Amino acid sequence: MNMKRTFGRQSIHDHVVRLVAQQWAKPLGYYITINPDAERNISAGPANYPDLVAWRVTGGRNILQWVAEVETEESVTEAEARTQWRPFGALGVPFYLIVPKGYQRSARVCAARAGATLTSITEYGFEIRTFRLI
Repeated sequence: MNMKRTFGRQSIHDHVVRLVAQQWAKPLGYYITINPDAERNISAGPANYPDLVAWRVTGGRNILQWVAEVETEESVTEAEARTQWRPFGALGVPFYLIVPKGYQRSARVCAARAGATLTSITEYGFEIRTFRLI
């Protein structure tokens, strides 16, 4: 969890994590485990707990497919890119960054400066109480 997030922002963050998991699990055929707030439900490698971890069961083993990290306005920073995005991008699976609407450019700059490898950046927003990935 980013310790700089206020309580309200953390609630939004955790809500978005759950909504993304719901939207991406069934259509894409993955099991998705989430690590909201400070929870450590499933690791994507040593000390790597991204917000969303997608996996499939193959030969009786859980095989990591991709990881995703959700950010708020407060957490799209170079420090976050260095400490979180760069390690997640080095896991050898696709790494998706999900940021608030209007923060894609800032996220790209932060990732480039930190040397973080991203598969894509998706924006999210709420329109008249409806969540949308953009």
